[in-house]
Amino acid sequence: MNQLIPKYSRLFPSQSTRQFHLERNNNYGPDKFHTYNDWFYFIHVDPVIRWWHAAGMVIGTLFYIFAALDAWVFGFTFFMVFKFFLGMFFFYFLPLISHFYYEGGSAKSSPDKFHSTLIPVIHINLMTLTGRYDKWLRTYIEKYPFTQEAWELEEKKFSLFR
Repeated sequence: MNQLIPKYSRLFPSQSTRQFHLERNNNYGPDKFHTYNDWFYFIHVDPVIRWWHAAGMVIGTLFYIFAALDAWVFGFTFFMVFKFFLGMFFFYFLPLISHFYYEGGSAKSSPDKFHSTLIPVIHINLMTLTGRYDKWLRTYIEKYPFTQEAWELEEKKFSLFR
């Protein structure tokens, strides 16, 4: 099944790919959108970034669950704290690292917007994991038509390895 995929979507981005992302993010800041969360959705169009985020959320959530079970069964231990911090790394920092890797951190959201963007990031990750993102993206493009051009979206099959 074909999806809308950015022309420059790559698992291992080149310098020109990073430059493309940086320029796009500089040209389409939060001020171009009705809400900050609409911009937040815009910066997560690339499926490679979304899969990094989704993998981090799943792995981080598992570590949080294991930490909670440890706390319940064994109480407050070193291993419980270690699992909690591993969960934090995967859930929060792996996605942040992916933004620095792909576009030099130009698309990361502001830390003061953490609470307002938590639900959208979970929504994005769940749509990615369930295969519903492309349908949602097409609706989003109706609201923000410049998304198509800004990301240079093309109809093609998604593959992490190109």
